[in-house]
Amino acid sequence: MKLGVITRATEDAGGTYQYTQSTLKALQRVRGWDITLYGNPDDKILSAFGFPIQPLEATRWQLLRDLITHVAGIRLADSFKGEDAVFAPTFLPVLLHTRKPFIFSLHDLQERYYPENFSFTQRNWRHWIYRHLLKKAGAVLCESDYVKSDIVKFYNTEADRIFVVPAPPINLERPVETADQLAKVREHYRLPDRFAFYPAQFWPHKNHLRLVKAFGRAVVAVPDLKLVLTGKKRDDYELVMASIKTAGLENKVIHVGYVETDDLFAIYRLATMLIMPSLFESVSIPVYEAFLAETPVAASGILALPEQIGDAGLLFDPMSSESIAKAMISLAENPALSRELAARGRQRMALMTADAYASQLEAAFESLKINRRRV
Repeated sequence: MKLGVITRATEDAGGTYQYTQSTLKALQRVRGWDITLYGNPDDKILSAFGFPIQPLEATRWQLLRDLITHVAGIRLADSFKGEDAVFAPTFLPVLLHTRKPFIFSLHDLQERYYPENFSFTQRNWRHWIYRHLLKKAGAVLCESDYVKSDIVKFYNTEADRIFVVPAPPINLERPVETADQLAKVREHYRLPDRFAFYPAQFWPHKNHLRLVKAFGRAVVAVPDLKLVLTGKKRDDYELVMASIKTAGLENKVIHVGYVETDDLFAIYRLATMLIMPSLFESVSIPVYEAFLAETPVAASGILALPEQIGDAGLLFDPMSSESIAKAMISLAENPALSRELAARGRQRMALMTADAYASQLEAAFESLKINRRRV
């Protein structure tokens, strides 16, 4: 059978782009489907997976047109008429006009919890897209039971149409960096001997401001500890930098900006810990990456993160700078605890393989043959 896969996520989409790459890697192992990608043929990263690519644009105007015409009952041309089924690793309204059974991934319903992080237009856009896609989709993918329960609760979607399929990180099988490689990365980014690592964009829900306050507490107890941040200079970047200056932490916090994948994993291995104070995560890719690097993890004990982390990390209250600081101090001052958590994290990752992910995707795709299309 023929499966069309929409790959319109771009690098600016953050986790969605990484999720798409991880999914394509698993699709290389899926049996019984001839796969064609629909997206940007000039995307070298996506092209490297070896699937044929059909051009598919997704401008803001086209997205709006696809939704409005569907709501108005106007049916547009089917972009996937040559396929037997369609899969989208994210949500796109072009799916509303296909006559083929389709499955899409719904990563989170963050706007339901933190509406202040979204404009009125963004909130309504998400609501209308989700509402109509969920009515028509033969099946839906998400990465945690928490998100599945949200989909059922907010959109009254049948639970048996929702498949919980966590995607492993794209670099699941990458080789371990040599001592020389680690030394070069440390020198290039001027990394200190001990540091807490937070790889995240400066979006409000990433909770940088409270992390800075918590770090100010932690360095009183652990003076040699530094904080290393990634992320582009946009969104709340200026606000976070101002808070660092106000707290007198300019010499304690290092912003390395955008980091290439190879260097990113080296930084994980060099880090004393991953600190993940996010206020909302359906699943955290950095947590998986830290587990792979055998770096101890301290993260927010909310929503889907406890489900993802289990007993392989410390959990804290992300609304409390004191709680965040306490977790950082615990990992910085207790090497035995750090080693134990790192080992547990690696054990959890041993269960996540591309083959296992491919088998779960196959099961979801097979459901489309039974539950072909919602009207």
